[in-house]
Amino acid sequence: MKGLHPGLRRFWLLAALAGLGSVSAHATTIVVYGASGSIGSVITQEALRRGDTVIGVARDASKMHFSQHNFMAVAGDVTNLASFKTITHGADAVIISVVGNGEGNKPENSTQAVAAKVAVEAYSGVQRSPHVIEIGGATTMYESRAAMLAHLPAPAPPGSAMYGMFVGHLVALQTYRASRIHWTVLTPPLQIQGWSATAAPVPKRTGKYRVSTTDLVRDSQGQSVINIADLAVAAVDEAEHPRFVGRRFTVGY
Repeated sequence: MKGLHPGLRRFWLLAALAGLGSVSAHATTIVVYGASGSIGSVITQEALRRGDTVIGVARDASKMHFSQHNFMAVAGDVTNLASFKTITHGADAVIISVVGNGEGNKPENSTQAVAAKVAVEAYSGVQRSPHVIEIGGATTMYESRAAMLAHLPAPAPPGSAMYGMFVGHLVALQTYRASRIHWTVLTPPLQIQGWSATAAPVPKRTGKYRVSTTDLVRDSQGQSVINIADLAVAAVDEAEHPRFVGRRFTVGY
């Protein structure tokens, strides 16, 4: 347990005594960055309901409200290398669900791009490392920057907040692709039902979705859509049973 966050060290000791690892046949230790956010919180709840041990991370730990015994809230910064290495040490998987703009709204300074850079730096050349799964941006399915910008919901000139956010996801994906760590980028569809903070209660989980590694998944009406609960199912499925290590995949109905 050397190198662990002090609070996590105690948590692991208590977990071992409580036998948390035997809660389910596939119990996994998952660190979720952005666990207080709209998507990250649903991912956290999905992992907890399966019996996984979850370390929820946010800049303000008081914003996470999970009472399960297999959950621990930790204050942390996904863009800080030392903090990231300490918190994720010993985990089976790390799910990163963050978004934000940095200095100058430059894509490479976005939270999601810096998070990818930190994850790669933390685990490059490390023999045993967690599976890093980052929630990406739907428009990266268009691959090139020009194609992405042509499909955005609104104009995004360089230097704008929208430009930094959307292209930041592409920078993150490119960072992972150039690395040799255990990574996966889960790209959501164009529509995530229930994502809005003002939306009604979280849509019902169906546990069903289709996947693709090349194109957006579209339903019989041509819609690229999934509800937030099933997006969380896909994220935790990949954490528990990796199928797309070193690749990007997308989901939809």
